[in-house]
Amino acid sequence: MSRTSRVLLLMVPLVFVLACSLVTKPFDNAQNAVQTAQSLATSMPNVASTAEAFATNMPVQTLEALPSVMPDIQNAVDPQGKPVSDWNGIPVIPSATAGQESSDLYSFKANATTKEVFDYYEAEMTKLGWTSLFNLPDTGSGALLSYQKDNHTATVTITKESDTVSLVFLTYQ
Repeated sequence: MSRTSRVLLLMVPLVFVLACSLVTKPFDNAQNAVQTAQSLATSMPNVASTAEAFATNMPVQTLEALPSVMPDIQNAVDPQGKPVSDWNGIPVIPSATAGQESSDLYSFKANATTKEVFDYYEAEMTKLGWTSLFNLPDTGSGALLSYQKDNHTATVTITKESDTVSLVFLTYQ
């Protein structure tokens, strides 16, 4: 048998072993990841029982007061009233179609894209003397702006309801 034939004969099993290890390595990595996730999950405290114990030991007066300090989320995500033009010194975009005040929150729907709403507030809040704390531009599904003026903070949270309608939440503290 020639030297070339012997080398080729030796190369075939070597290539086969390498190919098998390349195929099985991702499966081994996935199995290791699953085992790590399982051990993390079993070592985590039981959040449900911790919350239940907290609620069980909470004074009745605190439990009774919670609904009055919690915003009315159901009405906030589906505002029905006539929109205002200004809320606590924060302008409401002129394309607003419905608005709802709930505790320290004002929500409204607007016939505008999230980018249009973002651009509006970026320009208007600065004109009104608000200083930008941070702006997280449109990600495709929403955006967030935060401003400060005097001792107050305002946030504008924009969510995409459809391609041409945005749901906006204003907070003022």
